[in-house]
Amino acid sequence: MDEKALLGWKEANEEVYSKFKQDLEEQLRKPYHQTILDMGDGNAELLKSVVVNLAAIASKDDIDVEKLYTKAVKESDTSAYCMCCYLLFDNGANRLAKAIEEKSEEPGTQEIIDAVEEYKRFHDENHNQETAEITSDELNLLTLRRWHYDHPQEYDDFTATFQKAYDGDMTFINNNFFLLMEFMSFNGVKGMMKIVASLVPGNKHYERGLTSSEDNPLKGRMAEMLDSSLNNEAIREKLLHKNPYLFSLYYWLIFDDGYLHAADLISQTFLKPDSPAWQKMIGRKAVEALISTSVDKAKYSKAQWKDISKQIKKGDAKQVIDAALLEVQGRRGRKKTYVVLEEMLSVEDVPVLIEEIEKVLSEWKQFEETDSILAYIFAALVKGELTNEEYNYRTFHSAMREKFPNYHVSKGFDWCEALYNAIMEEKGDASLNISWEHTERSRKYADKLKRRLLSAVKSNIE
Repeated sequence: MDEKALLGWKEANEEVYSKFKQDLEEQLRKPYHQTILDMGDGNAELLKSVVVNLAAIASKDDIDVEKLYTKAVKESDTSAYCMCCYLLFDNGANRLAKAIEEKSEEPGTQEIIDAVEEYKRFHDENHNQETAEITSDELNLLTLRRWHYDHPQEYDDFTATFQKAYDGDMTFINNNFFLLMEFMSFNGVKGMMKIVASLVPGNKHYERGLTSSEDNPLKGRMAEMLDSSLNNEAIREKLLHKNPYLFSLYYWLIFDDGYLHAADLISQTFLKPDSPAWQKMIGRKAVEALISTSVDKAKYSKAQWKDISKQIKKGDAKQVIDAALLEVQGRRGRKKTYVVLEEMLSVEDVPVLIEEIEKVLSEWKQFEETDSILAYIFAALVKGELTNEEYNYRTFHSAMREKFPNYHVSKGFDWCEALYNAIMEEKGDASLNISWEHTERSRKYADKLKRRLLSAVKSNIE
């Protein structure tokens, strides 16, 4: 390496080199989290080039400046020239080593390192649990009901992790933070940190947020979780691979009051009286986003949120909930609309009834293609008191489509629903759209099926 020629380059480009050195050392003095945010904004190009150059010339025991100098000359690389000057003429290697040592002693550095390790664990664990073959199942809310019914232990493990969060175990909070990073279009760690930073006063991301049309950046992001029947591509990919954690999370949010439980946990962990102001800010914004998303996308009702507001005993979430509810439109819940067939039947009779219903369906489809058999089956179940509570016909129709896809049950239910109502009419009046003869014939079919189903489970009936 020609040090004289390199020194000549430095003297000829003194202004360029001085700026390089000033910018680099300014970056080295910043805390880790600010460096990550700057990189996300494209404000740390110099530091990126330094890292790339060092990675290319660093060995286990030394730094090969000769190799970097060759690159600088061959490619006329200004950054490489500056780095060579910094290392050779400004004690750069020792300065970098000292900066790295000081950063390792910064408050919060170990937490960042631990978080990276925890994210790696979470990512590997979930990847290993995914099925290798992508499922061909239709992705909808009944898919979640089916998964929950078939995987009770995995769901119990998920809810147990949530309960541990009240005792200080951060696994549940960390896992869902990582999911947001991966699936909510946050562009990984840098994007997630920018979202968090935009909620905390005193930095440029917060200042920008004040002029944004959306004062709570979490609202729109969380709404993506349930938008258009789970069609977010990143989320859909995981669901298609039957990711167990994600299936559990979605079931919990939609069918097990997960949004309400999450608000209570946030109240008790982020909104405690002694919580720092920045933590309370994030907690409040998170609760606002939960309310907005749950009512708009998951069809929670305002009444549910008012009830949970009364029940919360720790934290300041009550005030946040009451204020947020003033901005949302009330809705009725929809949970009972999505129930798999097994969940509708008497628990002790499920295996026998499912087997017998499939036989009936198969026999009917062999000689008649109409779906009227569904009205007969449902009437038989209701008349025989073989369901575990009251359901409407539409819920039953959807459940039959989900359970027996090979029988190609039509999505349309108007005719079958009218037929079912005519069968169940106590006064014996026929439907305006169905003849008296047809109604009577249908009642006979339903009574015959009722006796057949009761006979199949008679050993279980008093």
